Amino acid sequence: MPIRTMGATLKGRWLALSRPPLARVRQRGRRAGDDATPRPAGEALQSGPSGPLNVRAFRWLFATALVSNLGVWMWSVMGGFVMVQLTHVPSLVAAFPVALALPGVIFALPAGAVADVTDLRLVVLTSKSLYLAGMIGLALLAFGGALSPFALIVFAAWLGTVGTFSSPAYWSTIHQLVPERLLSRAFSLDGLQWNIGQVIGPVLGGALLAGLGAGGMFAIASALISTIVAFLYVWRGRQRTRLTTPGEGAGEAMIGAVAAGLRYLGNAPVLQVICWRTVMFVLPAGALTSLLPLLGSRLLGLGSVGYGLLLAAVGAGSATAAIVLPRLYERFPLDPMLAVASLVSAASTLPLALLHQRAVAAVALAAFGAAWLVSLTTLNLSVQHAVPRWILSRALGAYLMVFQASIVLGGLLWGAVADVVGVRTTLLIAAACLLVGVLLTGRLRLPTVDRRDLQVVPRPHPELVSEPEDEDGPVMILVDFQTNPEEHEEFIEAMDELRVVRRRAGATRWSLFEDAERPGRFLESFVTRSWGGYLRQRSRYTAADLRILDAARALHHPPEGPKVSYFLHPDSVLAYRRRARWRRLRGVDRALEPPIGSAAGDQPEGPSEVI
Repeated sequence: MPIRTMGATLKGRWLALSRPPLARVRQRGRRAGDDATPRPAGEALQSGPSGPLNVRAFRWLFATALVSNLGVWMWSVMGGFVMVQLTHVPSLVAAFPVALALPGVIFALPAGAVADVTDLRLVVLTSKSLYLAGMIGLALLAFGGALSPFALIVFAAWLGTVGTFSSPAYWSTIHQLVPERLLSRAFSLDGLQWNIGQVIGPVLGGALLAGLGAGGMFAIASALISTIVAFLYVWRGRQRTRLTTPGEGAGEAMIGAVAAGLRYLGNAPVLQVICWRTVMFVLPAGALTSLLPLLGSRLLGLGSVGYGLLLAAVGAGSATAAIVLPRLYERFPLDPMLAVASLVSAASTLPLALLHQRAVAAVALAAFGAAWLVSLTTLNLSVQHAVPRWILSRALGAYLMVFQASIVLGGLLWGAVADVVGVRTTLLIAAACLLVGVLLTGRLRLPTVDRRDLQVVPRPHPELVSEPEDEDGPVMILVDFQTNPEEHEEFIEAMDELRVVRRRAGATRWSLFEDAERPGRFLESFVTRSWGGYLRQRSRYTAADLRILDAARALHHPPEGPKVSYFLHPDSVLAYRRRARWRRLRGVDRALEPPIGSAAGDQPEGPSEVI
């Protein structure tokens, strides 16, 4: 091919990657002689396990993540051997995996908040770029002979932190790139590429560490990680596929977003169940992952190469499970799949504790790897299916926080137990704990949620004479209900459900009072941090929330609906009056000037308006 023609071809492919998706579809239609309007992406997708790969953006994300994760697994596994080469102090060697996992406990929820209030592509691109910078720094230190145990621990903490900020945004990106019906297949493919890296990465890293040294291994890992950074830099989300969180989350401040995530977790029983099931699986199953180095060296007599092969067996089992997992999700609910995975994990732990044979260990670890992938994918999908879009990244951050905390605490717990009773007995105890967890799942079943109930239905904007500024607050909202005394208990139960809805959507305080002189009259009050926070709360109600709200309003008997009043904190009222005086002096909003002695909070919402 002539050089000029080859250059034009490469340029055309480069431009096609960043062209708007709609333009690419139209261009393919013109090439095929079809002048009809392009079909929706979901109609052209195949029904096989590779269906999500028909989405062009997901296909590129999958391919670059696959290459990138080879570098991640190379350095994260072999970094422990680099630490052993630098020092023989046990505490420093043990500090390396803790430095990798501990940032997930500390920063997982803020990472979810960042993803919810910021453009997802920007979050993933920034975090991956910072991860690449850390890897380049490690390579430079190793080549310069300045790499020390302390420096390796600091870089591990840095890479663990930026990796934590990447995960919720990356998962939310997958959620937005593929249709809802292909979500389980997309996450199965994501688990597949992750576990392919787990199979190849440690083996490749061990060979590079032996042949090129730590500097060469870190440098090649950096080159592999740079692929996803390059793709994210080139790829731009267009108007139809822009990777921003729907709703009004972008206007929320960071501290407020984290607080909203904590409030949602505290008032979402469905999400709490998922977190408890995460602890019940990861905490005992993590015993095997924590003690695997001791199992390989002491009980199986393996060296570093043998240890890498053990990890490859785990990855091979996970990769095999990822291939069949989409079919399983089409046939079985999530809850029994998690229970079966826990049973398989317990069953695969027993031969590792009782039979010290390498072939048996490889088969058992492959089964454990398959069960590990099924469990984590099931838990991740449960979170995706259980929360609305506006809180998705923060919910994933909460799940990641619980997961990483279980890993860290499990490592410390099982390590301490192994010091007392030995590795073999510790693995038997962990297997027994997995079985007990399966017996307790009857009370903590993974929920089945209809996604239509989670569709956000924003409420109408309240009509006030002069609206406060978004930052004015706190704001207290009073709702005056008139009910029949004989419906007292039914109304109390309805309001108890409404309390959860209000708190989950953003209320910092909630209370209900009954009039002592007028039985059947109730005042509901709830507080938001600001007027803007109240408007965001109104934009977060889902279809299920509105049914609860309608059930409470149905018990209010006057036909005009409950009376709603708004009250601002005195400091905000003074600021409001100063703005009103400024407007009057300049002839602004004179027609909307409130009567003397009235304040912004004195204007009730129309009786027919939604609360």
